[in-house]
This record gives sequence, structure tokens and C-alpha cells, in this order.
Amino acid sequence: MKTLSLSAAAAALLASAALGQVTIPPHASVYNGFSRGFNFVANTNFLINQLDLPLDAFQAGDTASYMVRINGIEVLRSVGNAGAISTSLLVFPGDVVDVIGNWSPAATTNFTAHNSYGNGAPYATTILGVAHTLNRTGWQWDIGDPSYMSGGYLAPGSGQLGRVFMYAVPQTGLFPSFTADVLVGPSPLTVNFTDTTYTSDPGGVTSWAWDVDNDGTTDYTTQNCTHTYNTGGKFSVKLTVTDVMHGTQFLTKIDYIVVDPITADFTASPTLGTAPLTVSFTDTSSGNPIAWQWDFDNDGTPDSFVQNPSHTYTTAGRYSVALSVTNGANQDSIVKTDLITVVGATNNTASAGILEFQFNEPRGVTVNNTASTTLAPATAVVGQGNGTPAASPWQADPGRPLFQGNEPGFGCLNADNTSPYEGVIDTGWPIDIVGSHTVMFWSNLVNTLSTCYPFGSGSGGSARCYWTSSVVGFQLRDWGTLTGSANYVTSGTNPSTVTGWNHWAVVIDDTAGTAQWYLNGVADGSPTLFTPGTFTFTGGNFKIGSYSTLTTSGYTRYAQMDDFRLYGSALTPAEIMTAMGSEHPTTGTFGDGCSGPVTTPTIGASGGAPAIGNAAFTIELRGMEAGVPQALNIAAFVVGGGLLPFDLGSVLPTFTGCFAELFPDVSVGLAGTASASVPVAIPAIPALAGAHAYAQAIVLGSVGAVSPALDINIQ
Repeated sequence: MKTLSLSAAAAALLASAALGQVTIPPHASVYNGFSRGFNFVANTNFLINQLDLPLDAFQAGDTASYMVRINGIEVLRSVGNAGAISTSLLVFPGDVVDVIGNWSPAATTNFTAHNSYGNGAPYATTILGVAHTLNRTGWQWDIGDPSYMSGGYLAPGSGQLGRVFMYAVPQTGLFPSFTADVLVGPSPLTVNFTDTTYTSDPGGVTSWAWDVDNDGTTDYTTQNCTHTYNTGGKFSVKLTVTDVMHGTQFLTKIDYIVVDPITADFTASPTLGTAPLTVSFTDTSSGNPIAWQWDFDNDGTPDSFVQNPSHTYTTAGRYSVALSVTNGANQDSIVKTDLITVVGATNNTASAGILEFQFNEPRGVTVNNTASTTLAPATAVVGQGNGTPAASPWQADPGRPLFQGNEPGFGCLNADNTSPYEGVIDTGWPIDIVGSHTVMFWSNLVNTLSTCYPFGSGSGGSARCYWTSSVVGFQLRDWGTLTGSANYVTSGTNPSTVTGWNHWAVVIDDTAGTAQWYLNGVADGSPTLFTPGTFTFTGGNFKIGSYSTLTTSGYTRYAQMDDFRLYGSALTPAEIMTAMGSEHPTTGTFGDGCSGPVTTPTIGASGGAPAIGNAAFTIELRGMEAGVPQALNIAAFVVGGGLLPFDLGSVLPTFTGCFAELFPDVSVGLAGTASASVPVAIPAIPALAGAHAYAQAIVLGSVGAVSPALDINIQ
């Protein structure tokens, strides 16, 4: 490692204190989870008394910062583009010191000239370089090697831009310190304690006193000691040291040694269902527990003391569950927040009345509206809010628990942080709402969120739901006649503060005159009040993922979205939880099919929705060709490793322009008629919930023909 000379003032300070040079181990350039930086393990006591970010070569608008951690704990953070920061950070032998660059890229203060080193004036303390990422396009300093310093002097403007320097001086005094070779283990546990005390007294430490269980009795008086713990528990360790210059000092490490540890954990099944819901809990704690205390609603009152209990929840809501265990020597607790979701009684078993897009289509640029009415079109186009066809990246796997392993991997609108982006749905429905209604969707934030619009209409005052960094949460703005009284409805939670998949709903109750956001089934924020019986809204085409033809502010540029619904009623909290619980059984087509001598065959379903236990479910085929061989192909997967859809014309010339959307697991021969009904009973097997099956008809005539494919979403 190279060292630099010190400025005259600092050199005088060191001379007056009669302190020597601090030798720090060579640093390692590491990523640190933020940007390139350095870390090292101290081999002596010293004091970090200044950190310096030279700013001479920086330009206005550049931003940079740094953070210092000791043993993983943040102890110092620069503010904006600060230059030199005086500090007093004591470092002990064995401490891990991290210096991390670019910790706060959001800093906006412009750089100004800063030249603490005096254009090459020498320093006499240890200086460490740190690579630093700037927010200037194309500039990144990713080498943490101080060899950039030439001849022991800093050369301004010669590659030092973005470097953090650390100035260290030896510390005076007596500082007790020790380590142990093992901290946790079963009894009997033998531990070797090593004294790492630092003293600036040339005579060194003169005595040691170890109290290895902190009971007030000295157990050992040697510099280092070995002790065997024969019983379980948590033990604090105290070391008292003495030298001539500084007298006596002590250090106590609380609960330093843990013998016979225990860790609480458990599983629950099921975690979602309608009331009354009986849940079985299974203890999976480690450390041989002998006693258990369960709190099924985390209200502070114990509910059970058996190892593997069951509990019946009779009231709708979300419940956190706590478990405390002990093995006689140690105790541990765990709380699993909102683990159990109980749905109350509800009559809301039908699909959303106006819009319901489950986004389970495995491929293509159209999606199915599976709402229970025909108020809005049955299909919509994926594109940039203006009907422009989209490429395949609009689809993604939602990754939510209710999707089973046989999902094709394209179960939601994908987040695509490019421009133009593909994840916008034009429903083709000129929005027309009178009275109460509810809008809901699942969301998973993927990219850094900026101004964006989950849904809306390009007319009617540019009515939209939107989020920006300048507002608290989602805002439903200029939404019909709400404009005249309330203007907008705001959620209480900022979308950027929740991670993973979350369910958002906004309920407009025209009877009560309230508008309220819900997050994961729970009211979020305060309701907005308006005059009851006054809500109406007529606008342009309703769009999902944006509210107009914008290509820079659409929601699906930043977040994945799934299961979007618009109901023509004000749903209750219990009904919102029901909607959260699972998708509806549906059938929908994908792929274009291929025409034979008669027409393009069609495929659909009858006998009710493909719900578990529906023995009447039937696949219906129309537009087939009489008198020729036909088949109905059924498959559980339609991914095909990139081979699907497969061009049948490449192997069968009579099928030119026809594509197989699936590779069949089962092929059912048909009777060669113009239409066919194929019963496909759905078994009463609960494990099928969330599963999909796919079907497609094929006609082997003089001119081959295939139907579109049918996606059967079982619930």
C-alpha cells in the first residue's frame, strides 16, 4: 500500500501527539452491494479522523456520496456532495471496515471546487482509495487501487475523480477487547477466549481478569483462557484489564455465548379460505423445544400450548400468528405477519360484470375479457394504448402462490422498461359508468417507479389512476362526477414502499357517497366523500396500463399487473378478499386458427365454467369438415421450448399457413361431422385449483384446417 505525506497542520498535530504512522492491511476492492468500494480487516487500533471526497475535477450536476460501515453497521454517511468530513471513528483489531461509494445516487447538490489536499501538498497519514460511480452518463470509476496516486502525491485531474480518502491516526488509551473461537453450540461447549486489548502504554497490559458468565466472580487471570459451558443458556462475558498509564478498564459482551440454542419456526395449512376456516399448525423449530406457546391472532393472549395445534377462524380478516418455544435453557419467538387470510360470507361468486382480464393467454396480442356481461367487448388488443400490436414480452409469469406449476409461464402483464413498451391493453370499451363500481388489480413493482398510470380514459378530463413521486399513493383523478366535489381519491400507502405481489382496489360507493382504496383487502387511507347518488362517467376507450397513447408513463413500464377487474357495484371488504383468493374458472381462445374448404373451425365450451367437480363441462367444435378424419388435441403445457406455435405446413403441405398451438398429451378421434361435442368432466380434485388445460381441433381434409386453441382455466 502507498502512503502520502500530510499537510503541515496535520503533520504538526501528529508530531505534538507523538503518534506514529498507522499501518492498515491492504484493502480489497469489493462490490459491497452498492457500488465499487473497498474493505479491510484492521490489525491495530486506530482512529478514523477524516474522510475526504476530492471535488476539483467534478462538473456541475455530478453527484456522488459514500458510506462507512464498521462490522456491517453504518457509522457515517456523507451528505450530498460533501468534501472533507471530520469524524472520530474508533477501530479495533479484527473490525471489518467498509467504505462504499455511490450510496445515495439521488443527491442533487452540484459539485463545487474543493481542494483539501492543496494541489499536491503532502499528507503523512494512511490514505485509501475507493472507486466511485458518478451520475454523469458514461462515467464510472470502478478500480479501488490507490496506485493511481503518483509518487506519493495526489495528482489533481489525473484519474482521481470520484475517490474517497480515509485519514487514520493511532489511538491513545487502554481499550479492552477480546474474541472467542465459537459463539454458539450444544452443551458441553468449550470456548477459547483470546485477548485483543489495545493499549498505548509502552509497558503493555499488566493484568487480566475474566468473568466468563458475568456473575461477579473472576474465573481466569491469564491473558487468554479456555472455558467449558456444561449447561445451556446465554452467557455474558466480562474482561477487566489494567496498565500503568491508564489504570483499569473493562468490556462486557452481553449474551456473547449461546449454549443449546433454539430457533422458533412453523408452517400453517391452509393459509387462505372462507370462514369458518380450520388451520393446522406444524412446529418446525430447531433446538429440541420442550414447551410451546401459540398466539393465533397475535393479540398477546396465549391460545394453545401443544406442539402441533389446529385453530378455527370464524371471522373474516387477516391474522398474524406468533409462536414462542423453549428448550429449558433458551427461548425464541417468531411472528408471521398476515399469515392467515379468512374470507367472510359473500354472494359475490360471479365474474366481474364489466371487465375481467386474467392475462392467462399463453401467446398472441389479444386478451380475453371474461366478465359476466357483454357490456364491454369480449377481446382487447395489447399494444401502446392505441391498438398497435405488441410483441411477446407483454406476457410474464405472475409468480403468485395460487398459480400452479403447470402454468405456461405467461400469466400476467409484464413490466417492460423500454420505449415503446408493450404492456398496455386497449379494451375497446368507451367507458360508461353510472353509480357504484369497483376497480381492482394485482401489482408487482419491478423497475424504479416514476409517473405512471395503471388505468384510465384519454377523455373525460383525462380521467386516470396514476402515481408519481410527488404524491403519497395511488390517485384516482378526474373520475367522472367525483371531479366536482372531491377531484381525486388517494390511497394511504405509497406503492413504492410495498414489495412483491399486492392487491389494490378502489371502491366508489354511490349509495353512501364514499370512495375508498384497499390494499390487500384492508382499507388504505381515508375515504373521499361526495354527494350520494351523483356518480356518472362517460369517456373514451378504457385502457389498462396507461390512460392514453403514452409510451413513457404507462404503469406496465414499471410494474407487472395481473387479474384486472371492473365491477358494476361497490364491493364489500369480504367480497374484495374473495376476489383476491382465486381467479374465476374461465375458457378463452388464443391463436388464429387456419381455414379449410369450409371455414376456420371454432372451439368453445358449454356445460358451465371449468370448475372443479363440474362433470358437465364440454368442449364444443363448429365449422369442421364432414367426412374427413378429425381430432381434438388436449395438452397440459403450451410452452414447447420455443417451438410453439409449430408450422404444420413445414411437414404437411396441405396445412400451409396452419399452426399447432400445442403438442398433444391426449388426442381424441372425432366422427368426421361438421360439429362435435366432446364431454370433458372436471374431476373433484382440489389440487387442480389454478391448473390449466389446452385444446385444439385439427381437420385432416384435402386442405388441412385447425381451430384456435382453447385455454381451460380450472378453479
